[in-house]
Amino acid sequence: MDDELISKMKAHNTFLVAATLSRELSTYVFSEPAAMLADAFFQRGGSPQTLATLKSRAYQEKVAAGMDAKHWREWLAMAQKNLKTLSDAGIKIGFGTDTGMQGRIQGYFEHLELELMVEAGLSPMQVITDATRNAAEILGVSKDLGVLEQGKWADLRVLGKNPLDNIRNTRTIESVYIAGNKVN
Repeated sequence: MDDELISKMKAHNTFLVAATLSRELSTYVFSEPAAMLADAFFQRGGSPQTLATLKSRAYQEKVAAGMDAKHWREWLAMAQKNLKTLSDAGIKIGFGTDTGMQGRIQGYFEHLELELMVEAGLSPMQVITDATRNAAEILGVSKDLGVLEQGKWADLRVLGKNPLDNIRNTRTIESVYIAGNKVN
């Protein structure tokens, strides 16, 4: 990300839908027994069959032998550096993960993406804003979504701990509301 690219992005009001950092991580993290496999939060999101596959030695060997497997760690580091550079330059950041593919457990990987964005140097508040308000603006739905304001659609999670203290606290979900209605 050089100054010329940043200048052009600003001139054209171009945004970045996050760097999908968790996608990069998913390309190598299962090449060996990954700590996340033992995480109860991770396990709730995957089917028993998927979890068994991810834990299998055969799958780990397949991931380790994959095309460009040796480069993914450095590519993740570069993606994090680029994200920080663009954010610091004032480029609007949205949120994306590319979840749903093998090993990219929906729900868990969105939380993981938030964590990787913070590891890249963004603050927890920046990351939460990127995933909510900015995402709604980028999608053109900010009239109705993206922030908690009277008259807007109210989807929210009530957390047991403050994510501004530690972004991993987004996992302390106590209740969920969709359109202002509590989900049981």
